[in-house]
Amino acid sequence: MKLKKVIALFLTGVMVLSLAACGKTGKKADAPAGTKGETDTKNNDSGEPKKLEGKLVIWTLAEDLKTFADKFMEENSGVKIETVVIAPADYPTKLTAALRGKAKEPDIIVGEPQMLPDSFDAGFFEDLSQEPYNAEQYKDSIVDYIYDAGKDSSGTVRALSYQVTPGGVYYRRDIAQKIWGNDDPAFISEKFKDYNTITVTAKEIKDAGYRIFGDTGNLRWFANGGGAWVQDNKLVLSQSRLDYMDAAVKLYQDKLVAFSPEWSAAWYASMSGTIPTNAEWAAAEDLEGLGGDKTEVFAYALPSWGSLIIRDNAGDNAGSFGVASGPCSFFGGGTFVGISSYSQRKDLAWEFVKFTTLNEETSKWWTDISKGDIVSMKSVLESVKDVENETYGNQKTYEYFLNEAQNINYSLITRFDTQIENYWGAAITAVQTGEKTKEQAIDEFYTNVQSIYPELEITR
Repeated sequence: MKLKKVIALFLTGVMVLSLAACGKTGKKADAPAGTKGETDTKNNDSGEPKKLEGKLVIWTLAEDLKTFADKFMEENSGVKIETVVIAPADYPTKLTAALRGKAKEPDIIVGEPQMLPDSFDAGFFEDLSQEPYNAEQYKDSIVDYIYDAGKDSSGTVRALSYQVTPGGVYYRRDIAQKIWGNDDPAFISEKFKDYNTITVTAKEIKDAGYRIFGDTGNLRWFANGGGAWVQDNKLVLSQSRLDYMDAAVKLYQDKLVAFSPEWSAAWYASMSGTIPTNAEWAAAEDLEGLGGDKTEVFAYALPSWGSLIIRDNAGDNAGSFGVASGPCSFFGGGTFVGISSYSQRKDLAWEFVKFTTLNEETSKWWTDISKGDIVSMKSVLESVKDVENETYGNQKTYEYFLNEAQNINYSLITRFDTQIENYWGAAITAVQTGEKTKEQAIDEFYTNVQSIYPELEITR
């Protein structure tokens, strides 16, 4: 999936994760009865697959599916696909408006993990566990958390993804050598093994003239190491999340970060050279004119698609990066593909879903042409795990991401996460800036959560 520029997480530890929530309970909208599609894709009398013919309409928020659609049409000349790319901010509204009205198009619909539960509950996505799809037979072919993320609250498969998006700590090997004389990923992973260690590491890095991160928002990617926010209908503020708050406050108040928020011009520029430590949201053309101290950023915590961002912005630093583990495994984003419950071309739509997400040859092709996307098919990930990545000091990054993907525990994700994390991020900001004490900020956090989720049990 090609990353879109999104509103950045500012100088705080705001924890807006691109993680899926568990599906809400409640009545599902009625799906239409009728045929599975206009096109017969069963084998003919000779045993050869029938030629696929027909039209499909795809609504997507990822440009990737345009490329997949072109490839599908290239291999199936009788198929015409219209691919409509919709901005992520607009996609849920447009999809809801169309499918609440039971529109026959689009045929193929998508969602990022955080979007899926509401769409599943609304009955927009076809049940892929049933005949003739039987998607459960493919369970062992794809990475576990991807299979889990595409299921609704009752365990029914409704969407699949062609990619996995596990994360890591991308770091400058050359800076590591200057500071510690060691740039091995295992050594760096020890330097990022928990929040307290990260603050110690950040002090060592600053003393050497660098900064550990662009801003404290990097820490949010490890938030799920604190366990599920809601357990047995109770809000759980774990010690790990309190440690996260303390680390984010220390990094901010002791100026251990560069104050270049993710997606800012300075953040991109830091991948290739020095930046001012007071750039914040300054435009790219204004960076040179800013006075004050300058620094280089040591590390970036990002999902796997971050490897492409760094690759494309590293400049002369290409080859100087490595990838290490942080306090916990995590993932962010990813495009999940399914069939609209109201499509009248479901047979052909299923052929496209299989081609995109479950076809080994397609998966190998996408690995090659995407130049770094991490596919969800285990067999293909295994086949490329020994490939060395030049941008990352010839590290076997596919092997790293395969291992991280297998460590992700999707059961920690709940439907409450996004809003709770917004409130927790606001609490951290208030402490960082001195607006509130830690105790006051936590008390307000509890109040805010209780106001929006009165059904939760909260112990202050």
